This record gives sequence, structure tokens and C-alpha cells, in this order.
Amino acid sequence: METMRWVRTAVATSVVVTLPFLARLDPGVSSSPTDAANAVILVTGGDIACDPAGHDSDGSDPTVCQHAATAELLAGADAVLPLGDLQYPDGTLEQFQGAYDPTWGVHASVTYPAVGNHEYHVPGAAGYFDYWSGKDRPTGDRDAGYYSFDLDSWHVISLNSNCSEVACGEGTPQNDWLEADLAATSSSCVLAFWHHPLFNSGAVHGASMSSGVRELWHDLYGAGVDVVLNGHEHNYQRYAKQDPDGRAAADGIREFVVGTGGSRIYPLVNAKDPNYEVGQDTSFGVLRMRLDRDAYSWEFVAIDGTVRDAGGPVACN
Repeated sequence: METMRWVRTAVATSVVVTLPFLARLDPGVSSSPTDAANAVILVTGGDIACDPAGHDSDGSDPTVCQHAATAELLAGADAVLPLGDLQYPDGTLEQFQGAYDPTWGVHASVTYPAVGNHEYHVPGAAGYFDYWSGKDRPTGDRDAGYYSFDLDSWHVISLNSNCSEVACGEGTPQNDWLEADLAATSSSCVLAFWHHPLFNSGAVHGASMSSGVRELWHDLYGAGVDVVLNGHEHNYQRYAKQDPDGRAAADGIREFVVGTGGSRIYPLVNAKDPNYEVGQDTSFGVLRMRLDRDAYSWEFVAIDGTVRDAGGPVACN
């Protein structure tokens, strides 16, 4: 394994930041050189902040409530993508202000959130929408919770997988919007993110799936989308490129599950999906991605600073 150092200039501060990445050969690795000057650094994770009124919320118990520790790994990011269940237990505005805001919320100016199921413990996920409205960040309409944006040469789509609250299936407003958004983009590299994973080898939620998510995958796969990021299962998982039915595909979507943002860790089961590649259920951490003009690389960084998984560059579909 070769250690590489990539240098880029942070967009917000124009301060040169050097970020180490570990690159290793992986299926689909591109041999073409990357352009360091035009790379975007994206950091992501879900299932984040504990109840600020809880007795373990200070992080003194290393097995729970490590949202302050994972927040320290966000420094230098051009974009932060929280993958739902940002604030436990209910996602009220007061809870957001008490725990998420002084940790991950420090990076709100570069944050693009996705809504989780715990946010809907408050009717209409009002605390979530109020919090991000106060930060002037995108969320999509309150009755929708999906939106898209561009990060340099990449098109990025935030979806709402709470399909009992905002329908996801074929013919629904969200699905129709997604199809139109994919048709309108001219980007050759596309990433989508939301809370509930389609493929999941976790012990807690692995046997269930939010209805309508597979239909979202069908549209994403048909458009040649490269990466899907999810949370919900509180561990880290990486999957090889595959189609919505779980068949390996050279032009498929690579899924990452990153539910290690701070709340607690859930165990993995023996990989139940044939394209499962790597997982870890021992440490909190974040996924750091480098998005180049026509490729992407990644590393999962634990709160002790160790890199537990890394790969790329992989050419976009």
C-alpha cells in the first residue's frame, strides 16, 4: 500500500490544507493521473449527535456519544454531508442546538444534510428544517426534503428515504423529480445520498429496507450514477459496483454505509450481500472522499486517526 499526499486549497478560507490519503488497488481503479488543484474534499457520516440531556452526552463513555470526536475529523472539508439521524433522540430544534450545533454544526456553512427517521419523531421533521433554515442551508421544501447541487464537476443529489413520510416509489413526486434532475445534469460524475441503505449487512436494520429505495436506485443506475452514501446502520460498510438487484456490474453504483458519526455502534453480520467488500463495527469515524474531475477516491478515518479502509482513484461511469 502506497501513501500519497494530495494538496488542495480550501474553498472557504483559501488556506492550503494537506490531507493524507491511502491509495490501494481496488476493482475499477483508474490508472490516469488526478488533478490535485481541482479536487473537492467531501466528508460524510450519519447517526451523529446524542441527546444533550443524556448522562453520556459528554463523550466520557467511549462506546457512545462520540459526536464531538467525529466532528474534529471534518476540518478542511469543502463539503460535509450528514446522512440522516443527525440528532437523537427526536431531532427537536432544542436538541439540535444543544448537541449537533456545537460539534458538527461548526461546519454548517459547507454542510448539505439529508433527513433521517429520528428527525421525523417531530411531526414534519420541523426541528430539522428549522435548524437548517436558520443556517441558510439547503434542505428542499419542507414537504419534500430532497434537492440537488453541484460540487465543481460533480452533481450531488440529496434524497428523502423516509418513504412513509415522503413517498419514494415510481410515479411519486420525489421519483419524478429525481428522473428530471438526472436528465437535466450534464455532469459525468454523480453522487447521491440519503439515510436508509438498500444493501445492508448490519445486524440491527439489515433485514429491513425503506420501501421505495430500490426504485430510486433503478433511476440512479439507469443514469450511470457512481456513488451512493447512506447511514441508518451504525457501522461502516463498502460494496462493489452493482445494479439495483445486487448483481455485480462494471457500470454499477458503489454504495457506502457510514453510520459511525457518533451515536453508537451496531454489529455487522456475516456479509449477506454478494458484493459486500469491507466493513468495520469497532470504531466511530467518517468517510473522507476526494472528488476529482473524472474519478473519486476514499478513506474511512476512525476517531483515533487511523485509516481503516481506503481506495481509488476509480474512474466515473
